[in-house]
Amino acid sequence: MIFAGRCRRGRIIAKTSNRKRSIGLKLIVVARHLRQSFDQSVERSGLTRAKWTLIAAVARNPGATQRMIAEALEIREVTAGRLIDRLCAAGYLKRREHPSDGRAYCVHLAPGAQPILDTLGELARQHEGAIFAGFDGDDLDRLEALLDRISHNLSAARPRHEAKK
Repeated sequence: MIFAGRCRRGRIIAKTSNRKRSIGLKLIVVARHLRQSFDQSVERSGLTRAKWTLIAAVARNPGATQRMIAEALEIREVTAGRLIDRLCAAGYLKRREHPSDGRAYCVHLAPGAQPILDTLGELARQHEGAIFAGFDGDDLDRLEALLDRISHNLSAARPRHEAKK
C-alpha cells in the first residue's frame, strides 16, 4: 500500500514497504510542490504561467525557433506560435528571419521582456531562500550530486528508441 501526501508540519508522507519507491514518491511530491509554490508567487505578481515560461525559455535560448520553444515547453507548436504572436504584439518578443531556413523565424527577447525577467529573478531568489533555508554549502553540494546521479540513471535507463527522438 502506498500513501503520499502532506501532514500538518509540511513533512511529506510517502509510506511504502519499498524504501526506493518511497523516495521516488517524495521526489514527485516535492517537485510538484516546488512548481506550484513558484507558480503561485509569479501569479501574485500578475504574470501568467504561459507568458513567463515562454519568455524564460527564449531568455535561455535566444534565437530558438518556434518548434524548439514548443519542444522545450512540452506544448504543441501551434500553441507556442499563438503565444509568441501575442508576446510579440505586446512588445516582449520579436521574430527575426532564420539565417539558413527561409520558412522559419528565430525568436528573441524584446526590451519589454526585461522587467518580467527581473521580476522572475527576484521571485526565484526569494523562493530559493525559503526552500533551502537551513542548508549549508556542503548540504547543497551533496544534494546536487545525488540529484545528478538520479538524472544520469534515468537517462541511462531510457529505451534507446526514446533517446533518439
